[in-house]
Amino acid sequence: MLVGNPATGKSTIAAVLSTIAADSPNHVCYKAEGPKQLLDNWNPEEGGGFYWIDDAFGPNQLREDFVDHWIAIMPKLQAATAAGNSFVLTSRRHIYEAAKPKLGTRNHPFFRDSTAIVEVGRLSELERRQILYNHVKCGNQSKQWKLTVKKFLDVLSKEATFTPEIARQLGDRAYTANVTASLDSLLKFVRENRAFLLQTVGELSKVHRSALTLVFLHRGRMPVSGPLPEIQEIVVRFYDVSRETLADSLNELRESFLVEVADGTRRDWNFKHPTLSDALAAILRDAEGMRELFIRGVGVETILSDVLCDGVERIPDAVIIPRSLNALLVDRLVETPDDGSRLNRLLFHFLWERASDDVFRQVLQKDPAILSRIARASREIAYDPKINVYSRAASFGILPAELRIEMGGRIERDLIHESDASFLDREDILALLSPLALVKLSKRIKAEVIPALMTKIENTGDNPDSELTPQENFEDIEVTLNYLANFYSDEIEGFPEINEMTKLISSNVDALVRKKEEEERERDEDDWRWREMSDRSPSTPVPPAPQQIRFSPSQDRSIFSDVDE
Repeated sequence: MLVGNPATGKSTIAAVLSTIAADSPNHVCYKAEGPKQLLDNWNPEEGGGFYWIDDAFGPNQLREDFVDHWIAIMPKLQAATAAGNSFVLTSRRHIYEAAKPKLGTRNHPFFRDSTAIVEVGRLSELERRQILYNHVKCGNQSKQWKLTVKKFLDVLSKEATFTPEIARQLGDRAYTANVTASLDSLLKFVRENRAFLLQTVGELSKVHRSALTLVFLHRGRMPVSGPLPEIQEIVVRFYDVSRETLADSLNELRESFLVEVADGTRRDWNFKHPTLSDALAAILRDAEGMRELFIRGVGVETILSDVLCDGVERIPDAVIIPRSLNALLVDRLVETPDDGSRLNRLLFHFLWERASDDVFRQVLQKDPAILSRIARASREIAYDPKINVYSRAASFGILPAELRIEMGGRIERDLIHESDASFLDREDILALLSPLALVKLSKRIKAEVIPALMTKIENTGDNPDSELTPQENFEDIEVTLNYLANFYSDEIEGFPEINEMTKLISSNVDALVRKKEEEERERDEDDWRWREMSDRSPSTPVPPAPQQIRFSPSQDRSIFSDVDE
């Protein structure tokens, strides 16, 4: 997984890896925008696939439906990798950090221990200079401009805020209209790039801004065949432009701000770089009248995924809705179809994390039946949107008694039968249990949960999953033990079973490690004859590893000396 801040080159690296893989006859390459598209294009039992999943957990902010899909398919991902498939995921750092606790133990083992996490953006000085050279050399700036600025490029490449995307913008005259060819102006462009990008987009003509807005309202992925009529109408009304002018403007922005991307038989308009989407979000967030049109015109799924109520803890790149539009927002939220699945879960998640107290109360007052909707449960109670909505409603005194009893029963069942102890440090969720259930909770954990965990440890030790490492076989149990240890931290001495189980897990892991090592030794002994019969001809010289190669650039000649030629 390529993880990094915006504009650090994650997608570019993934594209290069995909191109290399495509040159091999042993690989078939696919690009997917998120896990759902991945599911549409793969067969876990087939080998030789190279899958690039861009913005794996959401392009600008965390997509809860993406997390749900990853939780469901991560075991298949491990099986597909074992079958010879390769996967490259990209994600902005803050989005992946938000996804990690929700993925929990369902995250891929190599992602959990960071074995397969690559921090993008940590570039050497040579790499920085080479990236800047390539973009300026091959960009569309005038020869005179390149001649004037080349003496400053080495300084720019050393700036802490320098990124590959800034290098690309420096090479494109569309982004430097407000930059002069002086060191001060160039340094300001590198150090305050977001401000320059906002200014650049803000100073585009009305028709060009309308075209970018049209793509933005399609979540940065608009069919070339034509926009959704309701979104097109929003843009036409807000900018007072014709549909014909809007279509022409899209083509005029090709390769500078927009690119046309093929996906099978479908072709889409995408932003040249995700930072353009960020800039549009910032501009539209403050545009008078735009947010009302946005709420009225976009689909309810977009509202559930992209909107945030004013006063709620900030989510990067969310469209913030002012309190003056709360009534309109409530009307749109209660329009959410009761699909018994995905949309209900998104609605519960919105009410849990994105709704202000006022909007939360109004929605449930306007449609109390929302609380009775069916939605897929999370693996852990603590991260279940519906349970968190119930706990929030209970804190406001608006949760019906019968629903509280029903949810309390579910929480007890998950604790006793599924060993889900994730909620034991959450007073708001514990409040859903009846007083009698709370009194009996500790006794039931000791009498029912702990013996079940002990049996599970023994069964896992006797019948481990061969596709998992010895440690991975016991991870879910260890997570539960950690929850229990925290819950009983003040009286841990009264629960020696927790320490006993921790020791039992350790001894089982050691036994499985020894067994695995013995099996590997037996395999090595079985194939020694094959190794003895192998080619004994003189070995081919091994090329040096990249870190062994030493470059000796001339001390008198800068890499940028011919950037204007």
